[in-house]
Amino acid sequence: MIRLVASDLDGTLLNSAGEVSERSRDALSAAQHAGLIVVLITGRPSRLVLPMAEHLGLRGHIICSNGAATHRLQSGVAEDLQPIPSQVLRALILRLRQELPDVSLGLEWGAGMLREPDDDILAKLEVHPVLKLVARSAALDPQALNARINALGAGEVHASSSGAPFAEVAAAHVSKAYALERLCGLLGVQAAEVVVFGDAPNDLPMMRWAGRAVAVANAQPQVREAADELTLSNNQDGVAVYLERLLSR
Repeated sequence: MIRLVASDLDGTLLNSAGEVSERSRDALSAAQHAGLIVVLITGRPSRLVLPMAEHLGLRGHIICSNGAATHRLQSGVAEDLQPIPSQVLRALILRLRQELPDVSLGLEWGAGMLREPDDDILAKLEVHPVLKLVARSAALDPQALNARINALGAGEVHASSSGAPFAEVAAAHVSKAYALERLCGLLGVQAAEVVVFGDAPNDLPMMRWAGRAVAVANAQPQVREAADELTLSNNQDGVAVYLERLLSR
């Protein structure tokens, strides 16, 4: 029996216009009304996800920044933050600048962000608990950049991709699976009682952890291969179609 629904946003629940369709909103509302716990789980920061969750009428929690932050709705309070240690981040930034002179970096902490070349990010490392380092390189695609960052990070960070043209770096232990498992432990929900929806490599850890993993039709090949089931694309309301079928059983 499914008790918790966790859906990625970009490329999964959101259509190509970056919106949640009326059908998807209705499906999430119906799932919640039926007693299911609905969790948005995304690489997006909390400042973007909290208003969306409120607009959708969700209750409970959201998971942001690829698992580095879990916030309670409606207060918006951060109940679980997993920042990258500042000394680890400083060492990584210096290595990246030396190895990849064209790399452009940004720091994300949920309520705000800094980015080069507008800001001196090294001067700000002690000011904010950095949840995610964003890196972009003209010389390397995101997959190659992830591999280079993971090598330079010496096991202290983990870089992944959400489908955007940049690498997203978190503390080594952080993933969507890590945060979802911690939240489910708090709620008394077992992995077998969870269905997750995703489309990109950063969704793979939670898809391997959950009892049921569903990929939208537009998901990247490795995500479709890892899924237990496929649904329609994000532009065809694939998450809503699956939830409607689930609720009709």
